[in-house]
Amino acid sequence: MIRKFEGRKSLDSSFAPVVIVILFVYMWLSSPVFMTAVNLKNVLLQISILLIAAYGMTFVIIAGQLDLSQGSANALVGVLAADYMVKSGSLTVGILIGLVVGLAIGLFNGYTTAWLKVPSFITTLGVLVMARGLAREVTSGNTVGDLPLVFTDFMSAKILGLQTPVYVAIVYGIIFHVILKNTKFGLHVFSIGGNAEAARRSGISVERVILGVFVLSGLSIAVSGITLLGRVRAGQPNASTLLELYAVAAVILGGTRLTGGKGSIAQTTAGVLLIGLIQNALNLKGVPSNYQQVVLGAVFIVAMTTDLFISWASSITHIFTKVFSRQSQSVN
Repeated sequence: MIRKFEGRKSLDSSFAPVVIVILFVYMWLSSPVFMTAVNLKNVLLQISILLIAAYGMTFVIIAGQLDLSQGSANALVGVLAADYMVKSGSLTVGILIGLVVGLAIGLFNGYTTAWLKVPSFITTLGVLVMARGLAREVTSGNTVGDLPLVFTDFMSAKILGLQTPVYVAIVYGIIFHVILKNTKFGLHVFSIGGNAEAARRSGISVERVILGVFVLSGLSIAVSGITLLGRVRAGQPNASTLLELYAVAAVILGGTRLTGGKGSIAQTTAGVLLIGLIQNALNLKGVPSNYQQVVLGAVFIVAMTTDLFISWASSITHIFTKVFSRQSQSVN
């Protein structure tokens, strides 16, 4: 039984790595630019914001929930942090405001989902609409610029050729990996994603765990929003459109089950990297942006189809194993 589970887990997580290897080989042979250090560093910078958001989404999906508010909330965090930085002249105040807003959104999503029993899809969809409207209202639809130079210079600084947002994403991923794999909270996240009722009967506070995963998603919203703010040097009310959908897609592409109970930060990293490499390859091939969306959408569908095929094949194999096992016992 253990071997069966490990084989299934390997199949679930193999899609992104396999496609990444194929893409690397193809682009290495067809494009002299793709494998250059400058291009690969640019890919890492481009995916840094999505990485941070997707790490928070990983916890939410493993717990069997969904957070559709990330993109709009990310924009709200950015414009409010920028607005307070400019008006107060304090970098610290602006960053604290951004963190508080992100965590408040996470608390609201978690409380409404866990205790008021509103499905997370509905809760976060409502917050998606509200947060985008607030972001536009706060700025009257305008971009907030003139941020403190110490902040923008820090975010554009390079260490070993990589800009600060890349390191923020790396450190953030390591912390979230430790939380997920080496803490009791992480174990509880897997438990309620696998079977919430069984987890409840074993003494786990399902409501608190759900609140916790949404708080972590809110923290991801805050960190990614502030990081994006420093990277683009402005708070933009229309920023991060569809970020939440790309985060969900990255988590699923990596092999995390949409129904919950399985997944990892490493798998999510592979999913995000795959999305970034596909976008980069399409850019290098001169594919128009509209068609790039079509290709990415097709990749998402293929990934889900592969996942469904794996589920179907695993179920059939399990049935045959049971049948043959019974026949063998009868013969004996």
